[in-house]
Amino acid sequence: IRAGADDGSKMGEAMSRPSVEPSDLDHTGSDLDHTGDAVLPSVTPMPMPLVGQGRGSRGSHGKVEKHRVAVLGGSFDPITDGHLKCACEIVHMKVADEVWIVPCGRRPDKPSLKTPYMQRLIMCHLAVNTSFGSQFPIRVCDIEALEECALSTYHLMLKLPQQYPGRRFMFVLGADLIESMKMWPAPNVPNAGELLYQNFEFVVLDRPGFDIPKNLPSNFTRLVPPVGSKIVTEDVSSSLIRNRIKNYDYGESERSELQLGHFQAVDGLLTPAVLAHIIRYRLYSS
Repeated sequence: IRAGADDGSKMGEAMSRPSVEPSDLDHTGSDLDHTGDAVLPSVTPMPMPLVGQGRGSRGSHGKVEKHRVAVLGGSFDPITDGHLKCACEIVHMKVADEVWIVPCGRRPDKPSLKTPYMQRLIMCHLAVNTSFGSQFPIRVCDIEALEECALSTYHLMLKLPQQYPGRRFMFVLGADLIESMKMWPAPNVPNAGELLYQNFEFVVLDRPGFDIPKNLPSNFTRLVPPVGSKIVTEDVSSSLIRNRIKNYDYGESERSELQLGHFQAVDGLLTPAVLAHIIRYRLYSS
């Protein structure tokens, strides 16, 4: 995820374009260019309140609080069961009312990210739609669909409340990135990492081998389980999936599979719908 080991900080200059209304489209609703990337309008994901709640919830003093949205960003190349478990546990622990999975745009600074944005966005939708019930508050947000380059995390957290007002956004990151995020750059913003650290809210996930500082600022919320329970995790990275498909050690009887990828090596590590999409479009194959 963007806040995990595969992605680190996001870079690239943000070049915003005006939103396109559905009425401006032809009957197809969208189009694909020759690279496989989408030319389509940004779809506004409306909040999906938890059962029995309205747009917001009332705090301990009776004041209506903003709908809390945890932002789970990353390249999702591809999205794995580990990403999905992370998202649903944020909801289960009531740290947020909703989780938005936000695939990043193009990353010229990251040559390893070769899968077109549209393919990664589709895989995110497939994973969410086939893993959770229709009322479970996890959605996919395509706010970076029309960006020339991926937004920096700083610009992403600025743009989300501008485009979707009335919500309280919280960025999800691992404990291994708490200190390094202070150095994350953003185009034309001096000290962007420090500004990000000080002015936005975060949900912090435990990472093996990394201690979470006890004196975290109040804008950081640690994901902790109830007493007697634990956070369900699955340490399956996108790079692991790609490497298994590309570099698995084949036997003589498996030579034919080499042309398409060794998909049995990743079966069960990502949703069947995502795996089917990878096979159908020969993603990550040699």
